[in-house]
Amino acid sequence: MHPELPNGFTSWSQVLTDWHVCGALAKSRLPPSLASHPELAAPLVAEIGRAIRVQQVDRQSIQTALVRERIVEPIYDAAGGPEYVAVRNAMEHAQVRYISFLRTEAKSAVLHVALTEMERLQAGYFAIRQRHTPQVAQAQKEALRRYWSETTSRGLRDDFFDDCPADSIPALMSRIEPAWWWREFFLILQHRCQRFHAADGVFLDHLPTIRARVSVKKLSAEVAEWSKGMSDRWGWDGPGHYRMLADRAAAKARTLHEWYEACAPGYLNDEDVRGSLHCRLIGLLESRDPWKPLVSSWKTESEHWRN
Repeated sequence: MHPELPNGFTSWSQVLTDWHVCGALAKSRLPPSLASHPELAAPLVAEIGRAIRVQQVDRQSIQTALVRERIVEPIYDAAGGPEYVAVRNAMEHAQVRYISFLRTEAKSAVLHVALTEMERLQAGYFAIRQRHTPQVAQAQKEALRRYWSETTSRGLRDDFFDDCPADSIPALMSRIEPAWWWREFFLILQHRCQRFHAADGVFLDHLPTIRARVSVKKLSAEVAEWSKGMSDRWGWDGPGHYRMLADRAAAKARTLHEWYEACAPGYLNDEDVRGSLHCRLIGLLESRDPWKPLVSSWKTESEHWRN
């Protein structure tokens, strides 16, 4: 059931995102600025695909972690009340006092007293936190539910690439070829990706490990449990028909591999070819960038460089 990842790709998430970008580019065709350089379609697809993965997986993981963590201390303060706040303040003062003695009176009895007092307050502090841990966990779940009720996880919103660096390929293309980007390519990409999430590919990457832990009869339950564990992180509602997803991914990988080889022979497996094409694409776009005086030099590598 699990397809073999072709050489030249680092993950199934990469295959699935690049496949959608490649399909959108096939319909919109290259913009005027790249029309005479068809081989540059390869790094263009790779970089836009990478930007999608960063936004849907990496950035969302950070955002949801912030949503969870920013409510922890306020909930502990509210649940523990004045007693908790007093113990925490006393503990912090004791820690500072102990460290100051550690520097000046490392072998004195005063240091031992300070250490004992600090450890006593730390034990009380963590005991109070332990009592209220269930309340914090519940509050975190509610915060994530609110966050995902207001945030679209699948698909690409109109502002999807707004957080990309100013020198990224999506940002450059939207400035250099605004008519092509907004009226053609991005509209097609949005339509193709309206139910897509890069986490589908992350799931395929983890599927062999999931299968190895259970028998065939329990695979569906294990997939559901793994998906539920990831849902809060990405707002991801699971892979759907995971067997179909795996079967179709293999065909998409073959199609994408053939496209890369036809577009830019050697791009997937030859580091020199990749490097040359990426430098040419970046150089061409930067030379035509209306924001050139304001944008820093290019510093971001493609995922393909790790192959």
